[in-house]
Amino acid sequence: MKKGLFSGWREVFSFTFRQGTNQKGFKNATVGIALLMLLIGLAISTIMAFVQKKDATKVSNIEKVYVIDESGLEVLYLDSFTKEQGESFPKVTFEYTEKDVKALSTQLGENAPNDVILQITRQEEGYLLSVILPEGCEISESEGEDLNDALLMSMEQSKLLSSGIPMEKLVTAMSSVSVTQLDAGEEERSIGEELVSMLLPMLIMFIMYFMVLVYGQSIGNIVSVEKSSKLMEMLLTLTRPYGLIFGKVFAMTVVAILQVVLWIAALVGGFFLGHFVAGQYIYPEYSNVLLEVFALLQGQDGSTAFSISAMALGLFTICLSFLFYCMLAGLVASFASKAEELAQVMAYYQIIMIAGFFAAYMLPLQEKDWINTILRIVPVTSAFILPGDILVGNITVLQGVLYVAILLAATMLVVVITGKVYKNQLFYKGKSVAERLHRKKAKA
Repeated sequence: MKKGLFSGWREVFSFTFRQGTNQKGFKNATVGIALLMLLIGLAISTIMAFVQKKDATKVSNIEKVYVIDESGLEVLYLDSFTKEQGESFPKVTFEYTEKDVKALSTQLGENAPNDVILQITRQEEGYLLSVILPEGCEISESEGEDLNDALLMSMEQSKLLSSGIPMEKLVTAMSSVSVTQLDAGEEERSIGEELVSMLLPMLIMFIMYFMVLVYGQSIGNIVSVEKSSKLMEMLLTLTRPYGLIFGKVFAMTVVAILQVVLWIAALVGGFFLGHFVAGQYIYPEYSNVLLEVFALLQGQDGSTAFSISAMALGLFTICLSFLFYCMLAGLVASFASKAEELAQVMAYYQIIMIAGFFAAYMLPLQEKDWINTILRIVPVTSAFILPGDILVGNITVLQGVLYVAILLAATMLVVVITGKVYKNQLFYKGKSVAERLHRKKAKA
């Protein structure tokens, strides 16, 4: 009975899968890193809750601020401080005085432990604000620095009001100017949304890079080492070289994907566990900034960011992209006639992989649509850039399907080429191309 081109790949897949997952080192690494990712996810949410709780409960103990005004300004507008900083400095009141700093410090001290002195002086380059803590004062240096920082806006307003410019012109002069660029019908994104849409694809690229770097070398070792082993003779009785190489590489790909998915699931699980703990036990008014940004991205009109279809297609694209580079590693490793040649041929794989990663990482910074289109078509770069673009809505799901179809076709082409190269290497029993040509000439 004639075997199909990929016949028997399931048996090879099953054997390689069991062989890869039954190793003690694999199990220990998988469980250990999963626990670490769980703790990291837990820490992310709980740290955000503690920071928010600290900021919410950070109330200054400063009560009275004695102002020694040596600035020469016509207007010292401190009323704005009470309006803008009232929550952080609820007890602060200002009292102007003409006393000497040293004398006032001596008068206060332990008699008024929560009072401080504010000295405003004119210098050649501008104005100097100095918060002075009397000896015996219970106010910390950090509270004094916070007061100084909080007074900066009031000082800027005081300078403008003292300039004599009419109020309506002051409002115009003080209003801020911002720039943005939107396509027709597109909604403006917040800073948080822009950061997520930019950083998440970069994070996915880095994850993909380390995955294909580590697992690609492992696949190269397996393809090369077993080429001349006794096990190979047994496997060839079950399948053809095409099915053999596809089954082996596909099995290692699935093992790697399951391992990484478990780690990501542990990270996400820890994140949501921390989210629950933060809201229930740390700070009831805690708000998860990351979840809010994701919700905003989902809620934009016409955006497919983090929609069910985008997440499903993005997950499939991540798996397909990893399979593409694993098959590419198998293809390059197939050219190694002997195990000793593996390091040399795998260097070419690493060059291709690194070039693809840096092109996908750096070229989009040019913000040229035609560059991004090329990057999404060429397989060595689309494998890095497509998953993130689909997830954050940089491209629509329909566009994503088109680009993924191109990547799928490229992956199948690499599978066929890998099988052909692997077949030739097996049947020539590890002889190099030069040795085979020499043998043909000798026969002729």
